[in-house]
Amino acid sequence: MNLTAQEYPTTNLIPTVDLSCAKPAVANDPVLSPTVSSPAVSRIPCTNDLRIEVTTRCNYKCPVCPHDTLTRKKETMGYTLFKSIVDNVVAETDQFDTLTFPGMGEPLLDKGIVEKVAYVKSKGFKVLMITNMSMLTLEKFEALQRAGADSIRISFYGMDPKSYSEMHGVKDLTKFFKVKNELEKIVMAKTSMDILLTLNVVEGVNDHLTQEWIDHWQDKVDLLEVWRPHNWATAKTYRNLNVQQEKSCGRPFSGPLQVQVDGTVNMCCFDFDGKLLLGDLKQQSLVEVFNTPEYQHLLACHTSGNFEGSGLLCENCDQRNSDKSDVMIYNSKFNIEERVQQTSTTYSSISQDL
Repeated sequence: MNLTAQEYPTTNLIPTVDLSCAKPAVANDPVLSPTVSSPAVSRIPCTNDLRIEVTTRCNYKCPVCPHDTLTRKKETMGYTLFKSIVDNVVAETDQFDTLTFPGMGEPLLDKGIVEKVAYVKSKGFKVLMITNMSMLTLEKFEALQRAGADSIRISFYGMDPKSYSEMHGVKDLTKFFKVKNELEKIVMAKTSMDILLTLNVVEGVNDHLTQEWIDHWQDKVDLLEVWRPHNWATAKTYRNLNVQQEKSCGRPFSGPLQVQVDGTVNMCCFDFDGKLLLGDLKQQSLVEVFNTPEYQHLLACHTSGNFEGSGLLCENCDQRNSDKSDVMIYNSKFNIEERVQQTSTTYSSISQDL
């Protein structure tokens, strides 16, 4: 199989919506935006994607992930806080129709995850899961499917015990067979929930198994994606920074709403340690969060493209690279050139301006 980018027809794997949603709230709008000194436009980012991190606990030590340097508290979001955040967001705006369970932890370590999935489905959301599959049994998969989860994205980074153990940071070499065998059962039992499988390729560790991985899984799951690792802003150095960078990655304008495990909001999923903290949904509305000085400062920098002396980790982030031609190796359904400009949840394009 040729691993180069190919043209594929549009898929309905995860439907997207028209994101001409958010009315820009100019700085002097007394309803949507209190008076601020920044010349930038203020608004809730134009996105339909709500992401809630339900735990910061993880049982794997993947070398491509910066979890080992996480300074935020290792905890799990309680059901009361989770329900409150969902209810308040729904009451404030109807722009969100998709809820993803991502973050710096393994969502299936949350014992209340099935109940949370069922609740957001009752509110009309499409529900997406992200997991390392270490805790995903056939029984758990079926429970999530009954609760209404629409898709599950599984990180499965090896094709033999050695590569799997190295890429996921586990010492038990038999873990590969346990996870693989369970996944084989799951793909046979699935009815309504899409299964998306991702491979992160690191040279000298698992790159020699890429073709075998694709050949084995391509007819079993709904989507395969093979990536080269990213940098997590400044935490890793897998990708070189382009000399010519974009003014913005686009996330302040149309990136997903990122809610951390404690109810705080940060700007970006690559900001794993919450350095770009904007506000707190335990105490603030979305409009208030996106009118804070922190957001105004970030928005102004991404509007001008001038990050010098800003103190923002965006200044040296690979997500502002203008050349993304080498970040994805293979995609079973999407055109690669288009896919690398989209989110990994709703597959919506991220606008790089207002």
